Amino acid sequence: MLPDLVTVVDDPTKTSAAGHTLLGHYEVDDEAVKAVPVTVIDKGTLTNFLTDRSPIRDFPSSNGHGRSSPVTSALPAIANLFVSSSEAMDKDKLKQKFMELCKAHDQKYCYRVETLSPRGAPRLMYRVYVADGHEELVRGARFDQLDTRAIRSDLVALGNDAEAFNSITPAPSAVIVPSMLFGEIDIKRMNNAKEKLPDYPAPELKGN
Repeated sequence: MLPDLVTVVDDPTKTSAAGHTLLGHYEVDDEAVKAVPVTVIDKGTLTNFLTDRSPIRDFPSSNGHGRSSPVTSALPAIANLFVSSSEAMDKDKLKQKFMELCKAHDQKYCYRVETLSPRGAPRLMYRVYVADGHEELVRGARFDQLDTRAIRSDLVALGNDAEAFNSITPAPSAVIVPSMLFGEIDIKRMNNAKEKLPDYPAPELKGN
């Protein structure tokens, strides 16, 4: 179960979203079954599975999601996975909700993550201060246990600013997801040392 504000649909028939071409588009899957949209989670409740021609209990037929790779036979896999909310907030309302949560937890500051690495680690993270809203860039931090449990129990709100992220492994696919606001996620310092600056300037900068 997810919060009832969350709906997840996998739609291979979509060719673009959020200004991007979607790599997960296809008309028939790799088992020659016509592609159709599948609502996997409807208002927080799991309602369907992505299936191929191999039957599973209560889902005896394929819904066109048999995907293969050069080294594997067809298996159920996502195509274009859309995450949305029936209560999506615009940027200003989401920020207001964020600041309210920070104050409710009696915190001096909270964290805003702008971009993530493919493995889900923060690339751009900012410390946002409650007193005046100013932000400071944070380096060398990582999430502690950002997993399905956090999504189930700590996801508070979604934005209306969906972004598309394409992938080519194990099969071409895309995830289209908006900003997410969590009530509580722990942040930890990374153990590895920060990358050192070079000892010498780049050759093209010499003499400038």
